[in-house]
Formats: sequence, structure tokens, C-alpha cells
Amino acid sequence: MCFIFRLKVCLLLSHQAQTVKMASNVTVQSVLEKISVNHLECSFCTNRFRQPKLLDCLHSFCLQCLQELRQSQDPSGTKLTCPLCRRETMLKGSGVADLPNNFAFSALVEEVTMQEKLLEGQGSDIKCQNCDEENQAISRCMDCDHFLCQECQKAHKRMTFMKSHKIYTLAQLRSGEIVYKSKLREDIPQCGNHPDQNLNVYCNTCQQVICTPCSVLDHAKHSLIGLPVAFEKCQKKVKELVARVGKSKTKLNNTIEKTCKSRKKLNTMFANTKKKITEKANQEVAKIRQEEQKLLKETDRIYQKRVTTFDAAQANNSKDVIQTEHKLEEVKQLMNQASCYEILELQQKLLHNLSELTGKQPQQVPDKLTFMDFEDGERSLGRLILEEEPKAAAKQSPRPARSCVKEKWKLKTEFKKIGLIIDSIFSCKLLVSALSNNEILALRRFFGISALFTVSMPNGQHTPSPIPQRLQISGLTDDVRCIAVSRDDKLLAVDGQVVKVFNKQHQLLHQFTPGRGSDSQPTCLAVDDSNLIAVGYKEKKEISLHNPDGSLIRRLPAPMIGGYLTMYNHCLIYTNYGKKRLVCVDYYGASVFSVDMTSNIQGGNWHPDGVCCDSDGSIYVVVYGYPTGDILHYSPDGKYIGCVIKGCDDPRGMTFTSGGELVVAAGDSVKVYHRV
Repeated sequence: MCFIFRLKVCLLLSHQAQTVKMASNVTVQSVLEKISVNHLECSFCTNRFRQPKLLDCLHSFCLQCLQELRQSQDPSGTKLTCPLCRRETMLKGSGVADLPNNFAFSALVEEVTMQEKLLEGQGSDIKCQNCDEENQAISRCMDCDHFLCQECQKAHKRMTFMKSHKIYTLAQLRSGEIVYKSKLREDIPQCGNHPDQNLNVYCNTCQQVICTPCSVLDHAKHSLIGLPVAFEKCQKKVKELVARVGKSKTKLNNTIEKTCKSRKKLNTMFANTKKKITEKANQEVAKIRQEEQKLLKETDRIYQKRVTTFDAAQANNSKDVIQTEHKLEEVKQLMNQASCYEILELQQKLLHNLSELTGKQPQQVPDKLTFMDFEDGERSLGRLILEEEPKAAAKQSPRPARSCVKEKWKLKTEFKKIGLIIDSIFSCKLLVSALSNNEILALRRFFGISALFTVSMPNGQHTPSPIPQRLQISGLTDDVRCIAVSRDDKLLAVDGQVVKVFNKQHQLLHQFTPGRGSDSQPTCLAVDDSNLIAVGYKEKKEISLHNPDGSLIRRLPAPMIGGYLTMYNHCLIYTNYGKKRLVCVDYYGASVFSVDMTSNIQGGNWHPDGVCCDSDGSIYVVVYGYPTGDILHYSPDGKYIGCVIKGCDDPRGMTFTSGGELVVAAGDSVKVYHRV
């Protein structure tokens, strides 16, 4: 609602009651005060505007306030920062003084101030402006722009040239029958270069209002049009941009509404997901409470992160809507209150501000962030699902996983004579583990005596294979039975009945005794991607599962456990030499599969030994026979795929390098294979 309309409302109400409160508990005076506070007071000094100046951002401040502001910011600078929106305005010529005047605000201040005087004490404080006797005014001459006392009003009526003047009583002004208008609204600005000339021409080239002499002297070759035509064009441009800004505002509001709905959807999905997690956890509270807490914590973390994204988008979009509404109100007030001269003078600023608003884009939040679900697992609590799987993908034929495709492997390199001090014609056990830097550790055990060797993979194809070097590690005896390497390259060794853990520099970090009693002799060792440690006992037919620090998690039954063990995806996989079986149990001892391998290879003089898993869960098993052995390939669920390596001498232990190469301990050598 524009200011004049508000003033008319006040004036129409004033004849009923000047200070008596209306039914809505509002007085005419309070309405005037509200108009003054909200629209006619400088936000810098909080007083009514005095010589208001307009900045590029369309905010207005008193001339003196802006001069003080410039002194506090940069007295010699050419820029002035608006204290409300922080936008900069370029200063020209005399600086703040050369900023455009806001005559509309000046006129409104004068009109509101005068209306207040008329309402206070029935206008008794208003004196005659036509004589020096300071008589109380009873009327106002609209042509002379003076308040008149009774004698001066009579004189007006007596003089011939004043008989046509329009004179109204103070009562008419108070009641709103006649609206007091400031003469500032009717002033025609004068040219700065020609003070005796009115501004009556608009230069499209320079985008400024000029006088006739200026149009001839300085703008002769420019595009010139009359003020009415220029004003009409300006109004049309402003109207078009206002409509576009309105669409941007609608877009922002629609985005806010959509984001709000998405946030509610996220809250619902979040609550349902937590409910599903809790329901599943309640079924096996004693076993997997720790995993439940981990999942809930992760769910909370992801939820809070997404809530932050939604809240930030809402805050930014709401801020843009408020700024857009304020700017539209300022433009509307200026277009309603300012004269055509002012509007044309400020046309460039008006259009620039509106153009900026049309470019505002709402901050969108991807709809996929609302999705969150939980899928329970058969052997574990389950997993979080953070993205909705496309339905179309289910109709396509899935590409076969590597673990389900028959593979071919080729010998890449071979390290011979691992432990020359040992006569290889006798049966011995050779185990291998790989470090992340492509170094290979080999453990050879013969007649109860152990030796640990290291060898590095050759850099190039034609680089000769390096000679294995025997390791002398302080803290290890010659009774090392098993070795394993963690993801962070820690060396784990079963030394007698004790598990010892060493760092990369082969310094002892800690050790623990996993067995129960003096007869608990470990026969196999493995470590998973989370650095959990599994120790197998052939005689006791069990596996003890330990934290990285050696503390016991649980003991679980492991029927047919032998001398070789590997871990993958919360499963323990091992072979049985005598019964020719490949067995898998989960971390709680529940059977996953038990495969009879007799149908997978011809002949009866063979037995399974070493076992390991690739990065995708494929299982590889050493088949030891006479005079040679093979490597068999199984899927993660225990299905036989095929024989991938034949004629591998005397294979026993087996592992994978970080680069996906298969390392096999065979006889007195270590063979490295790669896929072809």
C-alpha cells in the first residue's frame, strides 16, 4: 500500500476521533507514527529524512548520515558501502553530495509532518505564513502554498489577481476532504549547466534528462526523445522486469515448498529406517548390539548432514525471497511517489536492480537426499541404503561378475631356492603373505625349525628376479608356525602358542596368547580388512576371533578346521585335508557352506591345502597331489568354476598381492601368476 493511500485512510478517520482509540485499538496518530517509523525515518540516524540521497541499491539515507558514513569507511575512496545490504555505490564529482536526491521521500516527510501538526491540538500551533503578526492560521492557499490567518484570507478575496486562488480551511485538511500535497512534487528540476532552463528532453544515448540548450550543444548527435515518451518506455521496462522478478519470487517460493516437503519426506524415511534397524536389532540383541549402534550412529550422521543441506537451502532461499520483496516494495514506492524526472534520472539504477533480481536462482536440494533405507542381512544386522536403485536396471541382464567367469592365469615370475639350508626332498610347509609395497614374505617350516624370508617383485619385465633374503626378527623364535599380513602391513606370527604383532620395521608392538590351556596349539592364522584376527585350532575344532589389540571377541565352532584359513566379508573360509572339503562359517559360527570337492578334480591321490580370496570374494584353493598340484577357482558362495592353474609343482600356501597377482608357495620356490 503506497504512502498517500495510507495517509488518506488516516485523514478519513480523523473527523470521527482525533485521539480516541478505534475498535481495533489503533489511533490515527499511531498509524501516522507507524508510517513514519517504517518508511520516513533514516535507518542510520533513526530520525526523519533530511535531504535524503539515493544509493545504487535504492536504499535512502540523510545527506549528513552518508557523509559521516563515508568518513568512517574511506574518506578519500570512490566507493560507499550501504550499511543495510553491503552493496557498493560509486561516487562521482563532489562525492556524496552528487548522489541523486530522493524528492519523493522529502515530499512525504513534509506531508506527514504537516498532517501531524493539523491533528495535534486542532492545528492551533500553525501560524500564518503570509504576514509577520504570527496570527493563528485558519486556512491554506494551495496556489501560494501558504497558511493564512483570518485577515490574510480576507485580503486574498479582496485582491483581483488572487480571487481565483484555491483556499481550504484547516478542518478540510484534517478531515481528509483535501489532501495536503508538497510543492516538491510539482517542482520542475532546473539544468545544472543552464540554471534558467527546465529539464525537458531525455537523451537515450547518455540515459539522462537534459534541457533544450544541452540537447543542441552537447547531445546533437545523440538519440533524443520527449519526456512523456521516455517516461512511458521506462514504465513499460519496469513493468516487464517486475513481472519477471515476480516469476523468480514464485520459483523461489515453490522451491521452498518443495524443499519443505522433501525435508518432511526425509524425516519420515529417517524415522522408518531407524524403526527397521531397531526391529531387526531386537531379534538378535545379544549378538549384534554393537553393530546396531554403529549403524544408528552412521544413520544419524548422514541424516544430520542432509538436514544441514536442507536447512541451508531453506535459509538461503528465504533470505532471497525477503530481499526480493523488499526491493520490489522500494521500486513500487519510487514509481508511485517520484516524478517522471526523478524516475527517468534513476532509470538505469531501477533497471539494474530489477535485472539483478531476475537472475536469482533458488538453491535446489537433490531429491535423492531424501532417500534412506535399511536392508537386513542374513549373517549380519544389515546395511544402510542411501540411494534408490533404478527400477529399469532390474530388467537388464546383469554383467557376469569376475567370480563367476572361468579365468586364465599365466606365470609371471618365480623365486627359486627359498631356504637352501633345507633339504627339499623331505616334506616341508611353505607359507606366503604379501605387503602393500609388493614385497613377499615366505615362511618355511621343516622338522619343527622355521625360517622367514623376504623377496621384492622385479620392477620390469626383463629385470632379473632378486634373491630371497632371510629375515632375522628380534622377538621371533625358530618355532614360527603361521604368518599373516594386515592391510596396514603389520606382520602377525604364531610363535609357539603366542600371536606376535610387528610393525613395518619388524619391531614388536604387542603379543597375546589366544588359546585356552597348554594344549591349545594354533594351526592357522588370518586377518581381515578391519584388522580382526582369527586363530584356528585343528585339535579343538574351533576358531578364536580377536580385536586388533588381541582381546577376545568370541570363540566359535569350526568343524574340520585344518592348517589353512582366510577371511572375507565377515566369513571364515578354510579347507580340510582329509575329508577334501571347502568350508565357510560366519563370525558367529553359523555355517555358510560346506563343499565336497571330490567331484571337482579327477583321481583320488590329492588333497586341498592353501586357500585365499580375491578382492571380489572369489575363492582359490590349492589342490596338492603327486607328482604336481593345481589351483581351483570357486565363487564367493562356494560354487565350483574351474581349474585356473595346472601343473604347479608342490603348492601349499597362497595369497594375493595388492595388485591382484596370485602368489603360490610351491616346493622350494615362490611362483607369481597374473590374469591373461
